[in-house]
Amino acid sequence: MRPIIPVLAILALPILEIATFIYIGGAIGVLKTILLVVAAVILGVAVLRYQGLSAFRKINQDIRKGQPPEAGIADGFLIVIAGILLIIPGFLTDIIGLLLLIPAVRRLAWRLFSRNMVVHYDYASEFRHNRRQEDYVDLSPEDYRHDDERSNNGPKLRRPD
Repeated sequence: MRPIIPVLAILALPILEIATFIYIGGAIGVLKTILLVVAAVILGVAVLRYQGLSAFRKINQDIRKGQPPEAGIADGFLIVIAGILLIIPGFLTDIIGLLLLIPAVRRLAWRLFSRNMVVHYDYASEFRHNRRQEDYVDLSPEDYRHDDERSNNGPKLRRPD
């Protein structure tokens, strides 16, 4: 009986969204309803673009520090879900998406959904311990040059007389 509950929820969502559209459209008018849906889509795209990038930066910082990036991955994943829910037309999905933009709600959602998950991360320590001497190349100053040196010594254009 338990596996049927998610299926029923997925089937009920479009029906509830249509009912919500009808109710809100009757209360505030069709044009305002359409404008709210368009505004939610624009907000969803902006969330995916800006908040998603900041989550990836946090993941990168955690990896560079040698720390497990669990919080950054969870935040990034839930922000992407929030952006997608805002892009999907519907007021119920927009409400869930807006709630997921609140950091406290994201932490609560992560705690609820991560109970059955195990995150194993050992990349940084493995990377440090498996370095070999052959992984490094020793160059003398004559073997390389800076990009600004190359631009000054490159071909020069002359004006035709």
